[in-house]
Amino acid sequence: MAFVCFWLLFYYLKRARLIEDTPTSKIRSAAQGYVEIVGTVSSAKKHILTAPLSGTACVWFSYKIQRYRRSGNSSHWSTIEEQTSTEHFAINDSTGTCMINPMGAEVQTGHSRTWYGYTERPDQAHSTHIFFRVMGGKRYRYIEKLIRPHDTIYALGNFQTSGGGRGVPSNHQMTGIVIREWKRDYNQILDRFDQDKNGAIDMDEWSRVRTAASKEAEIRRKELSKTPTIYILENTKKRHRPFILSTFSQKKLAQKYRFFAFSSIIGLVIFTALVLAQFMNTPVLSL
Repeated sequence: MAFVCFWLLFYYLKRARLIEDTPTSKIRSAAQGYVEIVGTVSSAKKHILTAPLSGTACVWFSYKIQRYRRSGNSSHWSTIEEQTSTEHFAINDSTGTCMINPMGAEVQTGHSRTWYGYTERPDQAHSTHIFFRVMGGKRYRYIEKLIRPHDTIYALGNFQTSGGGRGVPSNHQMTGIVIREWKRDYNQILDRFDQDKNGAIDMDEWSRVRTAASKEAEIRRKELSKTPTIYILENTKKRHRPFILSTFSQKKLAQKYRFFAFSSIIGLVIFTALVLAQFMNTPVLSL
């Protein structure tokens, strides 16, 4: 436990420093890569989620249902059901809208609730008489975390931009793509470009094939350049660059991680003292 507390100390301090030192970017001008964005949440395509346990409207949820189990002199809470939503939602600032892919995110939210009951799901409580619920003896704990529409959130993750003319192949590259597509149906090329009908494409006819493919390539490039610009923030998949979403402000979130680090220091001191007391064979005062 002392080693765990020692590791958590640096883990939380690193996150606090990362949040404090990373400058906030605007969506429209954000660089590609690891960035920090602050904005207001909205649903993607006007599709509002409903939290499975409380029925609250949200854009992201995570919940657990746990059952209290007793075995001899020991007891514990055992998770029997859990789920985290993976649907995209949007974050908006004064410059644009960015889609959030929440998969793999470390979420810190102020909308966190824990309550208890005597049925496996809280929505079953209304259909069961209170006497049978209590006498059944099965106690359940429900834990739910939410991000709600119109929340202001802090987001730190991998920022990518697509569309708007970005990533459009050059005319030479697109011409090669078109020709490769045409070659899959060689009879079509013969029907269009074999002028002497000898069943083969000579050098002059092949030049016409490339000219036609170049014109088709330019048409496709123009269509691709018209696609709207899409911004997305997602998991970095790198340990030293965590993907964080939070309804807390940047300052408060950093303070929370520093508090966790301070708690780890206290744990480190306590467990180290216990270890030293054992090695020295000195009694430890019970609290």
